[in-house]
Amino acid sequence: MKRKIRYLIWGCSLAITALAAIQSYFIYNTYILKEKEAQTAVRLELIRMETLINIDSVRNAWFVHGNALLRTQGITTAKSFFSSGAPALSRKVAQYINTNSVLHQYRTVYQVVINKVLLESPSGQTFTLTDRPWFGSGQLYGEQLVIHDLTTDNNINGGLVRNFTSRSGFAINGGGNSILREMLGLLIFSVLLLGVVILLFYLSIRSLITQKKISDMQTDFINNITHEFNTPLATLGVALSTVKDRLTGQPDPVLDNSVATIDRQQQRLRKLIGQVISHTAGPQQLRLQRELIHMPGFIAELLEDFKLSSPQTELIAELDSQIAAIKADRFHLTTAIVNILDNAVKYGGGQVIVTTVAETDTYQIAIRDNGQGITESDQSRIFEKFYRSEKGDIHNTKGLGLGLYYSEQVITAHGGKILLQSGTGQGSTFTLILPR
Repeated sequence: MKRKIRYLIWGCSLAITALAAIQSYFIYNTYILKEKEAQTAVRLELIRMETLINIDSVRNAWFVHGNALLRTQGITTAKSFFSSGAPALSRKVAQYINTNSVLHQYRTVYQVVINKVLLESPSGQTFTLTDRPWFGSGQLYGEQLVIHDLTTDNNINGGLVRNFTSRSGFAINGGGNSILREMLGLLIFSVLLLGVVILLFYLSIRSLITQKKISDMQTDFINNITHEFNTPLATLGVALSTVKDRLTGQPDPVLDNSVATIDRQQQRLRKLIGQVISHTAGPQQLRLQRELIHMPGFIAELLEDFKLSSPQTELIAELDSQIAAIKADRFHLTTAIVNILDNAVKYGGGQVIVTTVAETDTYQIAIRDNGQGITESDQSRIFEKFYRSEKGDIHNTKGLGLGLYYSEQVITAHGGKILLQSGTGQGSTFTLILPR
């Protein structure tokens, strides 16, 4: 049992780990998806901004102005012009981003870079400018996403500025935090769900360990108490035999009655101890001495004996006349059926109806009473070891809570099952189904 609990703990741990890994995988994929959605939304807003700024016109005007400066004022002035960027456009872009909810939410940085421009003065001097920021809202760091790659090549009419290429791009500096804020509800729910699963696993394992301890305690208690009881009972039996021998020929009604009372109570105590030992055995522990039993005669004989012990009960037998025989342990099967009959009388059954039906593969014995019935909450536990139906922590009838448990174990050991139909104030019907 300890090994099974250890395997269960390992299995639960692996299941929790797998569940956490699956949740992490889905959360990560959700994050990536939202990140792509954010990039798409930002890209669309920046394309709209480029349209408003009319970036193509800016490029053309810039190209023409630079070409004019190179022609009229020389390469030094043109170099300074192309290297200084466009502060006015940068301020315009920054203002647009700050006022746009999507771009501002993700702390978007936009930048246009001059990839390459070749300057050649009329005197033959050349200068190449590469990877120079042109205008934008700030410096790009980390992952840079390209919006446009633009190229202008002007070799017409003696153009001195050639191969003017630029690239517009952006980066989302605050995208991670914004996405995590959007996913906060999902993250909290996932953590809570995982916590609930861990808690349920913990409670289940703790309950199982507690039940095992209780079961071990019950088994140890039964073994110890029966052993301790048998020793003084054996001594008491020897003492009673000695007293009986001494009393032979010496009539004493009071003493004889006392000795008879002690003898009866001793026998009753022995019977109770034997009942506890046999009734607490599980179906695997029961040693069945199977024999071929002709059921109609067997049931009729059993009911005749029961009538003698319970003459106040109206016993009605509706037995199938078909000849049917099963292989079963006569002693255990008798005790199992008598336990159910005794329970019917104990719990107010003034009338008990026993019906038998011989099927092709099974033999069914239905025991119906008109007693107080069994509540729905008790029906799920009525076959548990030591369980007894009670009202307000008070047991109305005497017993050990082993009769129905033992009966179910016996029928299960025979390969059959017990069905229960009952309701408060409606009596109970126990149907024993035995394989043929």
